[in-house]
Amino acid sequence: MNDGSDATRISLRLADGDYFPVFKHGDPDTRNLSVVPAVPGQEEVDLHFFHHPSDGSVPVEIGTIRFRDLPTDEGNIELRLDAVCGPTGLFSVAVSHVDTGITERLEMILPEEHSHRIGAPKKSGSWKKGPLKWVYGTLFVAVCLTIIFFLTLAVTNLGKREPADSPVSVISTARSAV
Repeated sequence: MNDGSDATRISLRLADGDYFPVFKHGDPDTRNLSVVPAVPGQEEVDLHFFHHPSDGSVPVEIGTIRFRDLPTDEGNIELRLDAVCGPTGLFSVAVSHVDTGITERLEMILPEEHSHRIGAPKKSGSWKKGPLKWVYGTLFVAVCLTIIFFLTLAVTNLGKREPADSPVSVISTARSAV
């Protein structure tokens, strides 16, 4: 799906695992589609949206709309999907059942093409963040070790106290004048 100039940008994963393109690179920023459940009488539909990076790497799930309580007595259920990709990267989707008026909405920010994939661990290549982490980490360890040292010192000093002198009765040697 990600080959050539009409590479998929946003897709919807179908029940069989294939991706259905909602937006391709260069498409207009609005889309209206008709969606039907995979199985007749299905009570719930999960619509999983994926972002396809322009470099052709693996699609990344960006959001899910769960449409519950579909009327199962109807033969063919048709859902209306309205999607908009805003100029700021905001992706808005509304799915509605026309007959009942039930609507589910989802909004998310699309990942930038030059950024890391969603969910992928980011590498710390910035020198500004690396040393600062080390400074705070070292400070934290030093404070913890200092606290442990003083607590240990306080606990061990309790047993090292000199016992108090035992009370001694003093007999008075002075005689009273008679």
